[in-house]
Amino acid sequence: MTWKCPVCGYENADDSLFCIKCGTKKPEQQAEQAPVPSVENQASGQQSVEQQPAAEQQLAQQSTTSEQQPVAEQQTPQQVVVEQPSEPKLEQPQPATTTVSKYYLLFINTPNPAFNKTKLPLDFDIFPSISIGRSPENVIVIPDPEVSRKHAIISFENNELYLEDLNSTNGTYIYDGKVFQPVKGKVRVQPNSIIKLGNNTVVRIVGE
Repeated sequence: MTWKCPVCGYENADDSLFCIKCGTKKPEQQAEQAPVPSVENQASGQQSVEQQPAAEQQLAQQSTTSEQQPVAEQQTPQQVVVEQPSEPKLEQPQPATTTVSKYYLLFINTPNPAFNKTKLPLDFDIFPSISIGRSPENVIVIPDPEVSRKHAIISFENNELYLEDLNSTNGTYIYDGKVFQPVKGKVRVQPNSIIKLGNNTVVRIVGE
């Protein structure tokens, strides 16, 4: 067997009392057994060191949870503040129904130039259904030979405007932004809708 020099690390014969390389005296057996408890101390020390980060992690988790609680408490009043201004916004569309108190029929193009840019009132308080045609018995008389005697009806029902074609000869049309689409039966129309009666008369429904 050999023993290792504690100074230079040289392997010496067991019967050598001094290191052949550096001359250091051979350590006694008690000195060799001394590191044994030191290893245990190191193991116990490692356990204590390992336990410290675990305790620190628990403290860190408790601190983070305690810090998150006031943040949640601060968010709850903010949500209440955001909901408050939304209440008056819901009330804004309601006055829009009362802004349009009167409707008019604005002539854009007719065979008779005297009617162009003329605005006739649509008095639904007196006439719930306003008839339009060439015959004098209509509420609105249009002197256009291509307009039928009883051409169409404009009515106001449940705060909505409706246009109905009365099986006219040359038809009733609504402009959809590109072309005039024929009206079949009774349809709902919006203010500023452009309507063509026959082939030559073009009117617009306006509200004030």
